[in-house]
Amino acid sequence: MRLGSVKELWRYPVKSLGGEPLEEAQLLRAGLLGDRTWACVDAASGEIVGAKRRPELLALRARHLAGVEPRPGAFGADVAEVEIEAPGGARFRSRDAEAPARLSAAVGVPLRLAPLAPAEDREHYRLRRPMDAEQLAAAMNLQPGEPMPDFSETPRELLMLLAEHATPPGSYTDAFPVHLLTTASLAELRGRSGLDADRLRFRPNLFVDTGDARGFVEFEWTGKRLRVGEAVLAVESRTIRCSMPSRAQPPFGIAAEPRITPALVLHCKRHIGVNVRVEREGCVRAGDPVELVG
Repeated sequence: MRLGSVKELWRYPVKSLGGEPLEEAQLLRAGLLGDRTWACVDAASGEIVGAKRRPELLALRARHLAGVEPRPGAFGADVAEVEIEAPGGARFRSRDAEAPARLSAAVGVPLRLAPLAPAEDREHYRLRRPMDAEQLAAAMNLQPGEPMPDFSETPRELLMLLAEHATPPGSYTDAFPVHLLTTASLAELRGRSGLDADRLRFRPNLFVDTGDARGFVEFEWTGKRLRVGEAVLAVESRTIRCSMPSRAQPPFGIAAEPRITPALVLHCKRHIGVNVRVEREGCVRAGDPVELVG
């Protein structure tokens, strides 16, 4: 059963920075090849830093170098170098000697870039101080009187990992390797709220055109499997949204919109898009059909 087609593919070479559109991508069990292979870390503590804490990161953009293909399963020195574009258009590479200074100047705090480390290096991923309730509320942009979001769709083992680690060890994704979003869901949110629901506010890897379908259609796909190009995907859960969709993304002309979070709370209980795991690896191209297989 055909559900739609791949409208856009996106990867984000550096966690929390703007990404790059692709015409095709290799979908691996770890996610899109080349997705989130670098992260920004606090220069003093070494803790991984994302845009929930430092929304200024969204003012930068990263891309892989032309002719330099990222390697599957690469860590440390084997991770492909990437290029970063700072506000104003100046560019530097992730391994340039001046990269820490230029990154820190752009964000306003001392930071450096770190390539992906293997899962065994738990200290690299460990939170120096686990988030308390107040910090979690700030990261989620919790609204007045709003209870903490329901994380019951997230596996307990993953929640336990994230209680002590900034990201799942071995990955710089927040929790799941792939994020999928549909045109129908954005149209539904836009229609109900009247707000700018640009797809890049939600940073999808797979943006799926569902044609005339209406509503938050991908929620109906949870627990099911999709064939996309050569890959087969398992739709795990709905995506809970944090503060990031409300933030400005200057590289893409997206303005801050503080009303987005209340709209998400009101119209879809803070969920939009779905979390996906890759069951069968393969190449996916823009325009490929998205089909339900079970």
